[in-house]
Amino acid sequence: MTIQDYLGLVTSEHSNKPNFMGWLTANLQMVEDNTIAAASMIGAFDVNTAIGNQLDVVGLIVGQPRNIGVPITGASSVLDDDHYRLVLKARTARNNWDGTIPSIYEIWNNAFPVEPLQLIDNQDMTMQAIITNLTDIVSQELVTAGFVIPQPIGVGLSIISVTPIAQEAYLGATITGGDIVSLTIA
Repeated sequence: MTIQDYLGLVTSEHSNKPNFMGWLTANLQMVEDNTIAAASMIGAFDVNTAIGNQLDVVGLIVGQPRNIGVPITGASSVLDDDHYRLVLKARTARNNWDGTIPSIYEIWNNAFPVEPLQLIDNQDMTMQAIITNLTDIVSQELVTAGFVIPQPIGVGLSIISVTPIAQEAYLGATITGGDIVSLTIA
């Protein structure tokens, strides 16, 4: 209901009193403003639309600070909004992960819908993740640092990144076009 709808409910005995109607309008306006503010909170803290401090609050809720504590080539360990949003989505998915390989593919496809991932279970408490064409250096380093692909406890994960770009690798080696980099997370 709008303020005018509520004002229309006032009896004729009081509806012609300007002080009462002014007081009632002011109080109803405060209630309406608070209702609008409360409704906007949902969108303000949606991980897809939140920015800056709002994302930091989401990070507190899911347990992922913006400063990931891992040095990133050519960038700070404090993530920008886009990469932080990626890490928050992956962290939320990892927090709800059911431990199956198909759900790892689902997590990956939500984070990187275009770049393919191939998982190989070696059946010896190790697995390999082969990533192809992930060209964003920061995203690649977030993956290799273990912020995207969930890893079962006690299972070794080797990440093999096949990239068409030349860049400095996470371990300091130089990668040229078409090279394969194998990174192991223990």
